[in-house]
Amino acid sequence: MGNRPQIALVTGYIPISGHPRSAQEYGALGENMFGALRGDFYIHPFYETVGDTWLSKLIQTTSQDVSHSVADNSQKNSLAYHCVQHQKFAWLLKAHLLHPLTKTFVWMDYGVGHVPGITPDVVMDFMAAVKPDDFAIPGCSERDGLVINDYWPCWRFCGGVMVVPDNMVYKLYKGIHKTVREHIARTNNVTWEVNSLARAEPSLPPIRWYEADHNETMFTNYSKGLHNEQG
Repeated sequence: MGNRPQIALVTGYIPISGHPRSAQEYGALGENMFGALRGDFYIHPFYETVGDTWLSKLIQTTSQDVSHSVADNSQKNSLAYHCVQHQKFAWLLKAHLLHPLTKTFVWMDYGVGHVPGITPDVVMDFMAAVKPDDFAIPGCSERDGLVINDYWPCWRFCGGVMVVPDNMVYKLYKGIHKTVREHIARTNNVTWEVNSLARAEPSLPPIRWYEADHNETMFTNYSKGLHNEQG
């Protein structure tokens, strides 16, 4: 019992018809990244379908005609894509239910290996640095003056990495679910999961935000300010 890993690395993949990156490409990205990781942590991948996602099921129960955000890439930013991106919060919860004695759950996008500077060594260093009870998510934008609309992704949070303590997993999922449900009722729109997270943030337990960009800094900047905020 004492040797049981205290951290679970959670990821997942769902194929999307017509998505610019093929299932074969995603498979190679996942294998090259997760197959190379070594450390004292579980790796728990989920493989589902779009119809399995909680957001797809929520949309099916509404009588509204739901639109979705597309920005400048309608091929990538499909309704199915938004459903898949929001599933990470449910996968964290499912992993928590499967590993109830695990203390920390780290989300990492399945295709994160395509992002510049992110290698298995970078990820393993990050996993070794993860601290218990740290609810931390990297992002590009400070909260002050933040504007959230549904024409573009809001990069308050990068989205590809999250560190969530066991006692925050359910609160995060419920907060996102409530935010999305209310947003659809108000606007008939389904948007990016990072927009949902930015909207939900004020009602969630305090998140330790740390500055990063869509590169290796999502991992390498994790420890910046950690001791000051936790000490």
